[in-house]
Amino acid sequence: MAANTLINYGNGTMIWYNETGVSAVSNLYELTLNLTRGNVEATFYGPPYNEHFVTAINGVENRSPYYWTLWLYCQNKNSWQVSPVGADNIRVGSAQTIAWAYEIPYHSPLPGAQTLDSCQ
Repeated sequence: MAANTLINYGNGTMIWYNETGVSAVSNLYELTLNLTRGNVEATFYGPPYNEHFVTAINGVENRSPYYWTLWLYCQNKNSWQVSPVGADNIRVGSAQTIAWAYEIPYHSPLPGAQTLDSCQ
């Protein structure tokens, strides 16, 4: 299986990791660690959340009003949706497109791209 991941650093730098091989059990947090060679800072919140709150990617840290926001691409609608769950709860699947965007929430991870409330 392969996934496409965008990291948008909010300063005009956007890096695509296309067709990254992932195992059937990988979640997006694990994939992000892999893509950045572990250069992620996060706080883990245990039960009931069991989630990492990402505070920095590749040295770019959350600083109000800018934060790392997680987006899912809705292929059937050609639009982006803010993820309703954290990276630990997103199972990465084949041909899935995901983005991390350092931004003032909630602007599209790609300039000019459409957004919607739900892919459904």
